[in-house]
Amino acid sequence: MIKQSYVVENPRANIATIRRLRTFSVLTIVGAVSLVLGAIHTDFGSYADLPAIGSLGSVLSAAAGLGLVFLPIGLRAIRLSGTGALANAGTALLAIGICLASIADVPTILDPKDLESDGAFGPIGFVLISAGFLLWFVVILRTGALAGWRQYLFLATGLGFPLTIPTVQLPLFVVPNGRPSFLLLAGALGVLQLMMGIVLRGQSGPTVDFSRQAL
Repeated sequence: MIKQSYVVENPRANIATIRRLRTFSVLTIVGAVSLVLGAIHTDFGSYADLPAIGSLGSVLSAAAGLGLVFLPIGLRAIRLSGTGALANAGTALLAIGICLASIADVPTILDPKDLESDGAFGPIGFVLISAGFLLWFVVILRTGALAGWRQYLFLATGLGFPLTIPTVQLPLFVVPNGRPSFLLLAGALGVLQLMMGIVLRGQSGPTVDFSRQAL
């Protein structure tokens, strides 16, 4: 559980904060689900040689960033580290990385088989996302803001991309068009971010008692 680092004296302000956190968590969950579904459609479209399915996967993956970008915003909003520089850097890296990874999916909407169209946006985006999550893990480990498996969720997500790269080169995980499995590369990341969204929602706290205090 989160160790609360602040006490809100104004009940109305607290209600607004809780509502924002819940909105951020819901958007994160929706974005994560969209990323997983996009990865499934992308790989299935490649295996079945159905470009339309692959294009739908690219649409879902690109749209996922619109929700996932609220994950770092939500993490910053619950003040896991006060105003630390590491948390600020982690938030910035995550936000930029998510945007770049989403932009990389846009060109493949028109041509799912064009593996060169995203340029360096995809790899750079994933590297920044990994670095951002690793910075957040260091912050959370130092502050003890999250306990148990929740703090190691950030470590697993941060290491996911560099550890997955060698794996996706294996013939078992290469789809027919020669591209590494998007489900293994991005789908796994989506599942971990989905878990983070659920954790974030769980830390938003109840609204009933504060609502009564505000009346």
